[in-house]
Amino acid sequence: MLQIDLSDKRYLVTGGAGTGVGSGICEAIAACGGQILLNDINFEKAKIATQKYKNAFPIPGDVGNQKEVEQIYTLIEQEYGPIHGLINNAGVGLRKEAHIAEEDDFDHLYNIDVKGVWMMAKAFVNQLNKNKIKGHIVNISSVHAHETLTKYAIYASAKSAVEGLTRGMSIELGELGIRCNAIAPGYVDSLQNWDAAASWTDDPKSFFEEQQNDYQSLRHAINSRDCGNIAVFLLSDLANSITGQTIIVDAGLTNLLHANSFIQDK
Repeated sequence: MLQIDLSDKRYLVTGGAGTGVGSGICEAIAACGGQILLNDINFEKAKIATQKYKNAFPIPGDVGNQKEVEQIYTLIEQEYGPIHGLINNAGVGLRKEAHIAEEDDFDHLYNIDVKGVWMMAKAFVNQLNKNKIKGHIVNISSVHAHETLTKYAIYASAKSAVEGLTRGMSIELGELGIRCNAIAPGYVDSLQNWDAAASWTDDPKSFFEEQQNDYQSLRHAINSRDCGNIAVFLLSDLANSITGQTIIVDAGLTNLLHANSFIQDK
């Protein structure tokens, strides 16, 4: 039976203090024996979140701020030693039509979801080279990079940029033995997404059930651990020949031309 062993290695998960994909990634790393350095802009939330996992430690900092990115890596090297994997999970959303959104909306989204991914990856690679070790990057994208909805144009463009950065960096980092991949989750059944859905529906439970039954070919709830399992696979030696790829974890959402109910075979 294949097993993934991440023991004796450290992994930095940004935005890991929430209840969404980041929590599933932390769970999966912990299950494989890896040390978790859990970053969040809210240090108190990060401290509380680390209590859920074995061998986890909070790392404060804003990934969208260059000075704080430098502080994040300085703290890690001083307190824990170099890391072997970076999971760029931190991100914000934006549900607003592109022709209505303000410049501040655009800048805030891109600062965290795109610039933050680049700055964290850049600092990570510099740390690997400095310590002469190899490591790997997993960026969190979204199905919105492939198919999207009204009011999500700017968000979709940001996630498309993440996937473009993933492909480009995989080429540049290949000669260094560093792999760079991405995961694009669909509708993950989490408290974080339920809270988001509450902004446009009075019944988030029914909304997610409809997504599962009518818009996915696999009619079950996607959970954050599903994404976490893919992340640890990409971080492990089992993925030694995989780089520059985006793995879509959406239970078949992006495969459907129409909703399941559109054409019914009588």
